[in-house]
Amino acid sequence: MRDPDFWEDPLEFKPERFLTSSRSGQEEERNEQAMKYLPFGGGRRGCPASKLSYMALGTTIGMMVQCFEWRIIGEKVNMDDRYKCFSKTMAHPLTLTPVTRLSNLELKTLVNLQT
Repeated sequence: MRDPDFWEDPLEFKPERFLTSSRSGQEEERNEQAMKYLPFGGGRRGCPASKLSYMALGTTIGMMVQCFEWRIIGEKVNMDDRYKCFSKTMAHPLTLTPVTRLSNLELKTLVNLQT
């Protein structure tokens, strides 16, 4: 981050160096500039919480699937797709509405009231 070969005034706080290109908006310069700033590298010096975030993400998605019913907004889902960079994405995003499910305690109470 403080390498004078890469940065002009490396010890000064200049957030604009990450926002704009120094050569009036040339695409190559912006791409090159973006690769200079990597807050966490790869390998041994990678992000210390990356494994924790993957576990938390899996738990969160599992709980959302378990605790909500997901309803589609509209009548029909548009399944058109497009390529973006190296991955395939939906051309029209899928919009869902979460509806809470009854908890086990509420469900048992409801069943007991009906019998």
